[in-house]
Amino acid sequence: MKINRITCLLISSLGINLASCFYLKRNLIYLGIDDDDYDVRKSSEECKAVIKNSLTCLRKIESDVNSLEDFFKGLNIKDVCNPSEKTSTAENCKVVVKQGLDAVCKVFAEDVCKEFVAEDNIVNLINSSKCEKDEHELSLLGKLAAAKGIYLMGCNKSDSGKYCPLAQYATTTAIDFGFKNFKTMEKIGEFRYGRDNRNEFEGVLNFGNDILTLVPVLKDLNNILVESCSDASCNKNILALDKIVLTAKAAYEKNQKTDLTKKFPKVFEYYENYLSKYRNKECKLVGFPHGTDDSSDATTIKRITYSLVTMMVASVLLLL
Repeated sequence: MKINRITCLLISSLGINLASCFYLKRNLIYLGIDDDDYDVRKSSEECKAVIKNSLTCLRKIESDVNSLEDFFKGLNIKDVCNPSEKTSTAENCKVVVKQGLDAVCKVFAEDVCKEFVAEDNIVNLINSSKCEKDEHELSLLGKLAAAKGIYLMGCNKSDSGKYCPLAQYATTTAIDFGFKNFKTMEKIGEFRYGRDNRNEFEGVLNFGNDILTLVPVLKDLNNILVESCSDASCNKNILALDKIVLTAKAAYEKNQKTDLTKKFPKVFEYYENYLSKYRNKECKLVGFPHGTDDSSDATTIKRITYSLVTMMVASVLLLL
């Protein structure tokens, strides 16, 4: 199994690519929602029975996305959200991305998906022990968990009825930042610091200078962590993912006769300490505001990185 599968899906669900019909269709195919998918064909009849309704929901999503193909083509996101195009603007991009996100999230509201989006659906599937015969069934549960993660992090709304902070940020401020700094981000992505500078020393300085451009994004993410905790509905989404992670961890340990906490004590100690703040609504401790002795940019970046590592742990566990 690919370690970064769930992570990529979760991140993709909040970015511009979510509103791309082609990209979403590719992800749904990757999730294996067809009865002819290898994991489904290899699954026991008992497993097929308990996941039937969830698969029906995902088939409906694929069907609806297919029917929206002309709609997505009309949005022309690829060109509208291309900062290198002179006619492209951040404001126009935000409009079409929001329309795309709304269209995709609306699919999850279909009656056929009521069971899938129910609070403990994935947890109950894992706890049923009906799909743990072999790696294929465990992989299938991971794919369902990935789709549920997309719904929780990308589509569930806040107490005010708006998208939660991360999705809200990805469809507004993040787009502004992307348009403003697209050349720098492109340079970082292509790592052009060897050929674009006279010597290695200046190349390193140039790279460091560009990396510091990302500091505002990390500070924004810091605020998102706090706001996601403070809003009851958005906090509930994070706790729902947390519950799936812990249930998957327990199932994996039982299936593999191992203890992940003992194997990776530092990782799970940090995970528990960090997620406990969401569970106990200690939201001031989730973020790392400036104004204290330990609030330098370097410390803020380090701590936010630790927070993102925690989310990575959650993502990896969803594969189990």
